[in-house]
Amino acid sequence: MDWKLTIRVYLKYGGGGFEYDIFAASAELVAAKAREHLGAIAANGYRHNDGLTSLEWFPPHWIDKIKIVGQVPTLYPDRPIGT
Repeated sequence: MDWKLTIRVYLKYGGGGFEYDIFAASAELVAAKAREHLGAIAANGYRHNDGLTSLEWFPPHWIDKIKIVGQVPTLYPDRPIGT
């Protein structure tokens, strides 16, 4: 059974974003792969490719938020707090 997570990239300008799915054989592997994707996107920006004719690169300062959607196991869950 393949495990799936969705990576969502929200852009600061234009109010939109992109998403794509990643797959692996276990929950731990797909979570590790998703974390690698997040790190690379945060460091290098996002490359949108429609698979046919379009390739766009959005630099890191254009990215507002990167989110993993799905079950992401971790040993260090956090909690929101206020000031």
